[in-house]
Amino acid sequence: MTQGQTTAQHHDTVSADTSISPFIPLTAHHLRFTVMAETEIRFYDFKGSALRGAMAGYLKRTYCPEWRAEKTDPLHQALCPVCQLLSYELAPESGGDIRRPFALQPPMTEQNDFAPGESFSFGLTLFGNQLAYLPYLVLAVRAAGEDGVGVRKVNRQRGRFRLERIDAVNPLTGATQAMLTPGAAMVQTATLPVTHDQVLATANRLAQQVQTHDNRLAVTFLTPTRLIQTGHTAKTAAFFPLMKQVVLRVLDLCAQHGEGRPAVVLKRDIYPAADAVEVVTDNTHWWDVAGYSGRLGREQRLGGLVGTALYRAETWEALLPWLVWGEIVQVGKNVVKGCGVYRLQGG
Repeated sequence: MTQGQTTAQHHDTVSADTSISPFIPLTAHHLRFTVMAETEIRFYDFKGSALRGAMAGYLKRTYCPEWRAEKTDPLHQALCPVCQLLSYELAPESGGDIRRPFALQPPMTEQNDFAPGESFSFGLTLFGNQLAYLPYLVLAVRAAGEDGVGVRKVNRQRGRFRLERIDAVNPLTGATQAMLTPGAAMVQTATLPVTHDQVLATANRLAQQVQTHDNRLAVTFLTPTRLIQTGHTAKTAAFFPLMKQVVLRVLDLCAQHGEGRPAVVLKRDIYPAADAVEVVTDNTHWWDVAGYSGRLGREQRLGGLVGTALYRAETWEALLPWLVWGEIVQVGKNVVKGCGVYRLQGG
């Protein structure tokens, strides 16, 4: 399949052999927020937890009258945008694990201290038709900057920032469209959704790249990636738990925030190909970080694998589209706090 084929041709191919590449009825909207420090900001090493915590605290205090309740009324949960964002409950017919309608990408920098006037960026991805939540997220980012984030100073204040810019970004096509520019008061509705056809085109390009590298695929885990293997946390970069968790997450997102769960039989369509992938080199290590969970009311372990693992397979056809989707939606535990961000490259 060439990159120039049309959407209809993609769908013809999918319907002809769904075991290779079933159609994934999901879209994702990636937003990049650029902020400028107004006072000195000091983060701990993992910044995602602090950003998500500040945003969630504002949303609950401001827009959810039942945020302190141990158990909220089902009708309230169904109508409250904050509950839908932060405490999403499954409909009985949905099945799978609860998947929040967004994921966070923390600032991809090792810099933890930001002086007044310095800028940094982070991302939020909304899944499916959840753009109605965008105004709440914009207000939450602004409020987080006003209230402060990061480590408290001697005066008990946290560092403050100002929201400078919002861009809609499509990480697969490279397209960018401004939604808020410095000095502007209004946020423009502009999205560049990631679609399954774009995922297939990216997977095709990646397949060609992998073939020129002896069928080797490099996966770089940029933020802590916490995967479960046979009931236990995976401490090495085995391929099967990565593949399994990516597919399950994408299927659940389709069911809960997309247009329905695709007809995929894991033991037939995914597991045999995933089992055949071998680890060539594992240059990952465990990054043991912690954050605070307001929902749980206690410290939460956020540690996971970071670094690069190199895999090899005789064929990647059945797996690459799912792995590209995984780049978009993230994988593993605590994606709402910025965990599970990875990148793919021919090895």
